[in-house]
Amino acid sequence: MFAIWLLSSVLLIILCYNKFVLPSAIDISQKYAVTRINSEISRAVENGITQLSINTEDFTREVDSGETSRVSIDSLLVNRLCSLSALQLSESLNKINSEKISLPVGIFSGIPLLSNIGIDVPIHLQSMGEALVDYDTEMRSAGINQVNYIIWLDVECRVAVVNPLWRKEVIVKRKIMLVDTIFSGKVPEGYIYTANK
Repeated sequence: MFAIWLLSSVLLIILCYNKFVLPSAIDISQKYAVTRINSEISRAVENGITQLSINTEDFTREVDSGETSRVSIDSLLVNRLCSLSALQLSESLNKINSEKISLPVGIFSGIPLLSNIGIDVPIHLQSMGEALVDYDTEMRSAGINQVNYIIWLDVECRVAVVNPLWRKEVIVKRKIMLVDTIFSGKVPEGYIYTANK
């Protein structure tokens, strides 16, 4: 009789853990991982910009030829920033592999009153491959003979949140703006706008 009661109690604890504690634990751990990785992304890009001693104006050049103007991007400079940021970010992620955070088991209950109660549950972040950093551009109409020109970095990192009882992969993607400017050309005397339907 005691064995049946003990087995039932263990099964009930496992079911409650899987239904209430585990989803909350995974969610909290994922949020921590995203916050931590976003911080590392920002730091890597800022360090790259500081190391190259550049600012927004260095990425583009406007060539005025009278009636029209042309915008060119300094692809070599942007690629150098991408490479440098990816290298620094990968190094930061490798350091994360040796880090461990401990969260009290009460925080997984979702009840603020219990958030600091209970034994500490160890959680590790593991890097999964190198960080990817690339850039993209976009031009948008911003009025008569005005163009909004945008350049940004696309950053992607993959990490795993690891606990003795589960493992969850987290993909963090960020867009970091480098250039958001408007270039103006000569305004014509007459202007007709037709919308295609």
